[in-house]
Amino acid sequence: MQWRRQDNNWQWNVSPGVTAWFTTRLGGVSAPPYDTRNLSFMVRDATGSVRENRRRSVPEVHRLVMAEQVHQEQLAWVGAANAGQGAFQASTSVPGVDGLLTTDNDVVLGMGFADCVPIFLSDVVGSMVGILHAGWRGTTLGIQIKAIEALALKGWDLGRLRVGIGPSIGPCCYEVDDVVARKVRDVLCHEETLAPGRDANHFYLDLWTTNRLLLERAGIERDNIDILGRCTACHPEEFFSHRRDKGRTGRMGGFICRTSNEI
Repeated sequence: MQWRRQDNNWQWNVSPGVTAWFTTRLGGVSAPPYDTRNLSFMVRDATGSVRENRRRSVPEVHRLVMAEQVHQEQLAWVGAANAGQGAFQASTSVPGVDGLLTTDNDVVLGMGFADCVPIFLSDVVGSMVGILHAGWRGTTLGIQIKAIEALALKGWDLGRLRVGIGPSIGPCCYEVDDVVARKVRDVLCHEETLAPGRDANHFYLDLWTTNRLLLERAGIERDNIDILGRCTACHPEEFFSHRRDKGRTGRMGGFICRTSNEI
């Protein structure tokens, strides 16, 4: 498996040319209920704590580029001109997108998570990197397919692309209603990723498998998709979870960059 725990982060070890990591809630300065390493300015945590937590989580934080994250499927290519965008205040994040892609050495791509699926992208030599935020909306809207199409359009060989799916709420804990289930069935045409829930109108949704199947549809080989399979809701000692904590919680961060940044 290409995922491993390193100190207070999970690392995706895809290529010597790429550094990719997903933070836990450990190792920060925030007070409860955001204890201790909340990375979001959008919850009611102290601004100074969030800034310090970001400094601890991203050594070259001045290179950080964050996305607004609006639960849609839009992407943006970013570069050195965007460095620092969203690093120390949410209002400067790249607006209207849930996916970031780059070929630039001078940026670190970042997103916040508290149950949604973090999807990391790279080619085998690290000539490009990307990160996607995929809740059920982004997943069913096809943000992963759109990202792969964007890379293919610029000439990347799909056989050389690698995908890492990090910690998120798992099929053990993610119960959805029939409205969401219908949208999943609409894009997959079968129920492989849905299991019976509390009644006939509720289902447990496997977002990891849903995204894998859609990535395969876009042309990525199954062997090139690394799923950690660790549920954020099941591990309160390690992760924030919006569902488990009823919305009063912090955010972890997913980050990726080309290794020449020496993170």
